[in-house]
Amino acid sequence: MNDSAVHYRFGRFQLILPQLTLTRDGESVKLGGRALNLLAVLAEANGSLVTRLSLLESVWPGQAIDESAIRVHLSAVRKALAEGGAGESAIVNEAGRGYRLALPVVREAHGRVDEAPIVSTGATVATPLPVRLGSVWGRDAIVAALADELGRRRFITIAGPGGIGKTTAALQIAALVSRDAGSTACFVDLAPVDDSANVEAVVASALGLPPSGGDLLDRISASGSAMPTLLLFDNCEQVVDAAAGVVEDLLRTIPSLSVLATSREPLRAEGEWVHRLAALDFPAVEDELDLDAERTYPAVALFGERASAVNGAFRLGPDTMPAVIEICRKLDGMPLAIEFAAARCDLMDPRLIAAGLDDRFGLLTRGRRTALPRHKTLRAVLDWSYMLLEPTAQRLLDRLSLFRSGFDADAAMATAVGAGLSPSAARDALADLVAKSLVGGVTSSRGVRFRLLDTTRHYGLERLDERGEGAEARRVHADHLLSVFENSAAAWEGKAPREWLTAYIGHIEDVRGSLLWANGEGRAPALAVELLIASAALWFHLSLPREFLVHAETAIAAMGGGAVDGGLQIELLSAYGHALWHTRGPVAEMRDAFVRAMALAEATGSDALALRALWGVWAYHILAGDYPDSLPLARRFADAVGPEGDLAGRQTGAHMLALSYHFAGDHDAAASHLDDVLAGDDVPERANHANHAQVDGKIAAMSLMMRLRWLRDGDIAGALELACACADDAVQIDHALSSCYGLAIGCIPVAIAAGNTALAREWIAVLADHTGRHGLDHWATFVAGYRHALDDGEVLAEGTRMQREMFEVAADGFAEVAWNRAVKASA
Repeated sequence: MNDSAVHYRFGRFQLILPQLTLTRDGESVKLGGRALNLLAVLAEANGSLVTRLSLLESVWPGQAIDESAIRVHLSAVRKALAEGGAGESAIVNEAGRGYRLALPVVREAHGRVDEAPIVSTGATVATPLPVRLGSVWGRDAIVAALADELGRRRFITIAGPGGIGKTTAALQIAALVSRDAGSTACFVDLAPVDDSANVEAVVASALGLPPSGGDLLDRISASGSAMPTLLLFDNCEQVVDAAAGVVEDLLRTIPSLSVLATSREPLRAEGEWVHRLAALDFPAVEDELDLDAERTYPAVALFGERASAVNGAFRLGPDTMPAVIEICRKLDGMPLAIEFAAARCDLMDPRLIAAGLDDRFGLLTRGRRTALPRHKTLRAVLDWSYMLLEPTAQRLLDRLSLFRSGFDADAAMATAVGAGLSPSAARDALADLVAKSLVGGVTSSRGVRFRLLDTTRHYGLERLDERGEGAEARRVHADHLLSVFENSAAAWEGKAPREWLTAYIGHIEDVRGSLLWANGEGRAPALAVELLIASAALWFHLSLPREFLVHAETAIAAMGGGAVDGGLQIELLSAYGHALWHTRGPVAEMRDAFVRAMALAEATGSDALALRALWGVWAYHILAGDYPDSLPLARRFADAVGPEGDLAGRQTGAHMLALSYHFAGDHDAAASHLDDVLAGDDVPERANHANHAQVDGKIAAMSLMMRLRWLRDGDIAGALELACACADDAVQIDHALSSCYGLAIGCIPVAIAAGNTALAREWIAVLADHTGRHGLDHWATFVAGYRHALDDGEVLAEGTRMQREMFEVAADGFAEVAWNRAVKASA
């Protein structure tokens, strides 16, 4: 050996200088001269940061060399070290600053081992906080709150899923704390570290200390230099146990120290306070905002900034804003995903980006070149989190991705059983998913509801299909939904309070997904029909008869192939008739559906289903204006229920009779039967219910009551007062079908008759909004008819007999009011 030779040992490698010979376990490693020179400079620095300029001057002295040359040659070094088990992260790139060797280095000279590792010749300084170049949106309040909290807690972990902005928020907090306290902060980047054994060395290097040579606390004590008062440990999740141990030791030993950590899961170390970082706010679907207000939402503002950075012509204006908001919603306000989407604005319109998010992992692949590998594409963000999971948690996550909105613990357990997990393993897996920020939990009066971010859900679905378990898991999911709706018959028969249905609103997205699968690649039409019938009341509760109608028509087509049994056929036909009423009105298909359902029910002895179909036959006749034919059908229903029947059935029968008598002109008989309905509504459990028509029972009763006050009693003022109360109730329950019924049948014609045309027009506008948003063509005819009466004083020729009669009364009433006003004015 040359007397002047120096050997640097790191891991299984030995680098000999000045010969520039690299060996692994004694075997020569082939590397180019420039790559070896770069490795030598990093080894001599022994873990300290070497700036890019220093590397260029050391390896290419006096030459004008582009910095990309460093990346090219160090890529070859990384590959060689990784093949020797050191990992791709053995050489760390600190963006915008330089590089360092993240392995403990021992220097040997003249054949002996130095008593202490070599220390860099430069002054040892702690790694400062990286500087954020772009704007930060929507974090001011939480940054200020956590900065203040850190002074009291000493140890805070910011947890959350990948891409939510943990590092960005933490850097702001650390900078604010350092500035206000006049202290120093040190940045400890654990992102490149994949071996827990290297954590102490990385922390030491960040503090400007030798990365090896004894216990970390001993090295800190021996350095004699002042410790920073704040350490920011970034990206702890892959070495979370080691990071927790180091943090605990430092906090116990150094009373003046505070620690801020970021991780996809809490460190679960002593003294830790955890803050789950929320996504950026974006406008909700129900928000009605102007353009300036929409621009203030952080998710929208972030998209606008990043889109403008890649396309100087981009503007957040009326033409782009709807698509931008849709993108932000689909991406759950996740900052990194929004940045990926905005980066596509160099070549794509926001509308195309929004439409392409069904293939978001193929579309969102434009991260920064200098980003960590796991932050360069949206798929990489999820891959990183997924690989940190135990196999049981991976399997559970894949199956939970079938829930489009949310789920409770029971649903998770049912899903886990389908995955072959024991209850205890399932509970542990769910807890792990929540801890690692892949599943979120919200506590309410109904217990804890869990939810996957939409991007995580898409990822899980892909993994599920890659496993080959998609079909079986979707069938298990559909069976679970059937168990959820096993008591739905009560809602059809007017026995369920509206709160019962409200509790199931969140399941509609899951039902949609299951129907799509069962009617498509699942090839399970019988299962689709069963699920559609079980959830039918929910579709009407959500005022979605048009969408239900599409599914029902698909299901009815399957009946011809024998895929649907008799009982399901009856329920399907009845529900189909209801959907036709609200969308197309009393058409022949509505009558035929109910008549066929009633015949099947009577043939099979299904009394409850026969009554449900009988109601539909009656509804067709009265809506079509066949009042004489509707009356015996109403009597038949009431007689079948009988005086000892259930309260809901007795009320429905009385209401049917009241309506048939009223529209036939016998208002006294109608009032008598309406009294029976109102008496039943005085029972506490009937205060808020849906009737057989799937509209609110109270609103239906009030609509008839105000008409009787107007047409029988001549009390137009009392009728208008009742109409106002009814309209207010409709707003409170927020149910479009009930609102349409109350406004069209009662409130609007009463307001016209009372001469309050301004109020009538206001209610017509509300009715138009409901019918337009929900595709309720039958109720939309009332909008046209009442407007025609007010604008032209004429009767609309379209509509059923009942509708035309109501339009005629409205036109006459408006003409009479106008005449009286003219007479008064002339007098």
